[in-house]
Amino acid sequence: MTRGKQKIEAQKKNAEKNQKGKGSQIEARAVGLKVICPICK
Repeated sequence: MTRGKQKIEAQKKNAEKNQKGKGSQIEARAVGLKVICPICK
């Protein structure tokens, strides 16, 4: 029982870390687009 519970908790922690990483990448892309757009215009 303990091992299964620990496994589930570890998966939840990893999912949260992955979501934070993805969010920061999306924000970085948005900043990059803001920089590129004035040049394109």
